[in-house]
Amino acid sequence: MEERNKKIQNATPKEFNGIKFKSILEVMVYKTLLSAGFEPLYEKNKYIIWSGFYPLVPFYDKDPSTRMLKLNKKKVMNITYTPDFTFEYNNRLIIIEVKGFENDVFPVKKKLFRKFLENNYPEAIFFEIFTKKQLLQAIEIIKKL
Repeated sequence: MEERNKKIQNATPKEFNGIKFKSILEVMVYKTLLSAGFEPLYEKNKYIIWSGFYPLVPFYDKDPSTRMLKLNKKKVMNITYTPDFTFEYNNRLIIIEVKGFENDVFPVKKKLFRKFLENNYPEAIFFEIFTKKQLLQAIEIIKKL
């Protein structure tokens, strides 16, 4: 089972339109995008940004029960990324990531995802939003496409 970053630091979960958002900021972004005429999808697209593998190189780590070294033959899992909002506009993939506080994993995942976009969706546009003012600016940029 893949590990997911479910907890957002200092965020208050909220439900709106039958969707369970992880933060009040995400609800604001969703409502604002709807009122601007977009049809945003919330956490609907999950991308594999680095493919896992079955290792050939022997790897020993600590056995949780014995605390002794044990050969680990488990598959190294995929690294995935699920943006907060995605939608199409003028044949372009629009991705909006809403951020309050970044966790320790996000900066690395963001770099991997940006490279993934370069290779797979070069026409996509990615926005990282922290405030409503930034969201309104992003909407202006999108509408000019």
